[in-house]
Amino acid sequence: FWAPLSLTPEQKHSIDDPIEMEKAADALPIEQVAKRWIVASDPDEAVEKVGQYVTWGLNHLVFHAPGHDQRRFLDLFKKDLEPRLRKLG
Repeated sequence: FWAPLSLTPEQKHSIDDPIEMEKAADALPIEQVAKRWIVASDPDEAVEKVGQYVTWGLNHLVFHAPGHDQRRFLDLFKKDLEPRLRKLG
């Protein structure tokens, strides 16, 4: 579902089939995927990267964690990131 978002518009241009688009995204080098997302395991690093978007005036951001344990992600987000992010804005 999310993988095709890592493709550039040029990479998606000639692909109409969502399954083929996902296959193309799965074949991307990790460096390209990481450029399209904020990827961090350290809360301070994540807040620093998100802070750039807040500085640019964005105030509606989407946070997502891949995987099946969404409860764990939400608990960690609330504990480790939410208080720091609120201080930014």
